[in-house]
Amino acid sequence: MKQFCLVYIAFSLSLILVSFSNSCMAQADATVTVEGNVITLENYLGNGVQWDPYQLDYGEVELEISKADWDKLYSRLDFMKPQVVRVMVNTTSSITNDTLNPYKEFKDLKPLLDYCESRSVTVTFGDWGGGMVNSKDNTINENNLKLAAKYLDFLVNTKNYSCIKYYNLINEPNGFWSATDGNYNLWKNATQFFYKELKELELDDKVKIMAPDIAIWKTDKIDWVTNSTNDLKEAVGLYDIHTYPSKITVNSGKYENIIRAYREAAPENTPMIMGEIGFKFVEPEDSVYQKENIRRAKAKPYASIEDSQMFVYDYGYGIDMADALFQTVNAGYAGCVVWMLDDAMHSKESPNKLKVWGFWNILGEEYFGDKEEEVRPWYYAWSLLTKYMPKGSKILKVETTGDPAIKAIALKYNESYTIAIVNISNENKEINLVPSKYEGKSIFKKFDYAKGHLNKVGDYRLEPNDEIDLKYSSENHLHLPAESLTVLTTIK
Repeated sequence: MKQFCLVYIAFSLSLILVSFSNSCMAQADATVTVEGNVITLENYLGNGVQWDPYQLDYGEVELEISKADWDKLYSRLDFMKPQVVRVMVNTTSSITNDTLNPYKEFKDLKPLLDYCESRSVTVTFGDWGGGMVNSKDNTINENNLKLAAKYLDFLVNTKNYSCIKYYNLINEPNGFWSATDGNYNLWKNATQFFYKELKELELDDKVKIMAPDIAIWKTDKIDWVTNSTNDLKEAVGLYDIHTYPSKITVNSGKYENIIRAYREAAPENTPMIMGEIGFKFVEPEDSVYQKENIRRAKAKPYASIEDSQMFVYDYGYGIDMADALFQTVNAGYAGCVVWMLDDAMHSKESPNKLKVWGFWNILGEEYFGDKEEEVRPWYYAWSLLTKYMPKGSKILKVETTGDPAIKAIALKYNESYTIAIVNISNENKEINLVPSKYEGKSIFKKFDYAKGHLNKVGDYRLEPNDEIDLKYSSENHLHLPAESLTVLTTIK
């Protein structure tokens, strides 16, 4: 009888332990499984920023960027480590009486290209499109297109900027705001003529065309990608689109389905990137955000009401950008370029009404207000997702089950790994992370991007919040703060 009682007690305790273990597992809101040996994309080009020559003339004042500010820009970029930078110019600004003067605007461009060359950053260079075509007459300007090719030759062969790998002719050619006024054939004719000039200058092996560079919100412009593939063929070395989705579109996951359709329309063996990305509150569900965006812009003396994203001052914008990036990765894109680095680059309604979209305004102390020169929160989120997603990374298969507010990506770089997880909800979450079939070190640096959780050092740097030892092929329990990005990495 005594032996029976002991067996019964032991069995009861085991049931209690199993029940307790199951209840602990049930507390997890989601499970993220990373397959360390399943590669979904072989060669990631990396993430980066739009960085254009600065406006400098703001109507009532004309400014210069000091050496101290250039040093500040370079230091902040060095922490971010952008892998791809998009740089756009107006070639016509360097043309006088149908003659190219390549040095006319070069001093404003030089610091940008010097940085990219010295850090081996891939540059997608290009012309906004003004003066390259005449949409009313449906004609191309052959002389200006020739001079644009000569300007590229000057930069690549005379100034030795080998960082310039791709050329983007005419920004967002599908738009009514574009030089082509949405005319595909006009853009195609200009691009084909420009590429012919590249071949004559023997530049075609050094610089490839980036196309079609269209701005999309739905799946109604896919023909621009398929037509580019058929008409331009080997001239295109990189496909790209621009997206300015609404918050609801991204957070709901619909964004991935939209952009996947464009990726699948491009050749599988040619990479495709998100050439510009930012958020615009265009859907009715985001009307509250749009009203607040306008209110904030009106309250800011130098903010364009028509073209500013005033939520760049909020931590939540970094979470939304991470959410969008994760969906581009999962849709097969090889990189993502955010709009934009610095408010001081572009104005909208008047010379001093700036497009406020940046990580800062480097001329804040000089003119726009001291606080504007400070680093804004989303810089830290994007820095983690550029620094620890290097060029040449292999994207790994990730499966996330449970709460749809939890999203994740993972990559392998040489023998190191990065796992990034975002919690888009306004509640704390608990997850089980299962890194399967991994190699190498199991000690990961852990960075937490969330309000009140940043481990900031000085003007712009982040240090890890913690180090964790991940158990491979088993569950690792992680706490995710509300509206947070967690980056785990063994990359130095």
